Amino acid sequence: MSESIIFKDRSKLSPRYIPTELPHREGEINRIRDVFKESYTNPEKFPLSIIQLIGPAGLGKTSSVLKASKIIAEEFANHGHSLNVAYVNLKLQGGNKYGIYRFLLEKFAPDLPSQGLSAEEMLRYLLHHLHLKKKYGLIVLDEIDYLIKTTKDTGIIYDLTRLNEFEPDNSCDVKGVIFIARSKEFHGKLDQAEISTLGRFPMEFFPYTLEQVTDILVKRCSEAFNDMAIGSDMIDEIAKMTIMPHNHSDIRFALDLLLYSGNLAESQATDRITLDQIREVYGRIRTSMTPEDFNDLSMNQTYTLLALVRTLRMKKRHYAELKEIRLSSLELMQEYKLKKLDIEDHLHDLHTRKIIEVNSLRDIGIPSQSLEELESMIQRKVKLTRQH
Repeated sequence: MSESIIFKDRSKLSPRYIPTELPHREGEINRIRDVFKESYTNPEKFPLSIIQLIGPAGLGKTSSVLKASKIIAEEFANHGHSLNVAYVNLKLQGGNKYGIYRFLLEKFAPDLPSQGLSAEEMLRYLLHHLHLKKKYGLIVLDEIDYLIKTTKDTGIIYDLTRLNEFEPDNSCDVKGVIFIARSKEFHGKLDQAEISTLGRFPMEFFPYTLEQVTDILVKRCSEAFNDMAIGSDMIDEIAKMTIMPHNHSDIRFALDLLLYSGNLAESQATDRITLDQIREVYGRIRTSMTPEDFNDLSMNQTYTLLALVRTLRMKKRHYAELKEIRLSSLELMQEYKLKKLDIEDHLHDLHTRKIIEVNSLRDIGIPSQSLEELESMIQRKVKLTRQH
């Protein structure tokens, strides 16, 4: 099998790959570490700590926790202690409290039987095992909001935030429980006692800026792609797509776009990823215009869309300025002998229909279509209309 002309290592675009460095999340990683910084020297006296991490998908919450957890475990080892970390994705491994506790028991004490035990008994066995073996634990529950939404059982929060009450005569050797959620909406399902133990001030992960997304993608592309397979201009375009409001600076979305664009370039035997390939993949991920939408456009809207398409193709950019589209519309008016074309009104209509994106007078684009295919569709419609 011949080597890829596009990819150096496509696994570096997988959401399961955690880079050695997490650009622009160093602050969050250090904040998680700081919670446990006094636990290394005398863990028996360190209390159970509860942390919430809140933020939309793709902002590095899970990667930051796993990175911080690894460092914390290494600090415990450096001080002669053993800390095991149990990470549970509740969307994949959850379902109910019983199944989750059994997973935790198997993670911390794989030799202990779980059959015939109730959920609460499994927690007691887990805590007793850690105390007996002089080991410590850190529990990470990802997608807690998904579990609460689907099961409506908030008991897991009540139990895990009160682990120190299960065996009051012994120290709680689970040193921390970290809950990860996409938003704080699940708080509305909790009672006051659960909210109190969970804490009212979560650590929030805010969306990346354009510069931060670009920086992250440049580093990841250097690991995933061969030299010259993707240009900095293409990375800039994907970064702009990623920070759009509907994409929430989701780095997973950007990595998928890079991976599938690379796959498409490979299948088309091109040695570089092109803007049209990116657009085509984006169109599959997030379709903005159906054939019905296109057929419903008035001719003035269709001509305005054509002016935007031609501007984007000529400028080889993802977004165009209004003044540039005006120039293209003047050329169209001459070409098709149009008397009037008020593109500002029609651009607004196209934006309302969610066919184009208008972020400002300098950022007008069509992110989810292949421009070449779209121009061909428009020209066919114009030709048929003018024949009649």
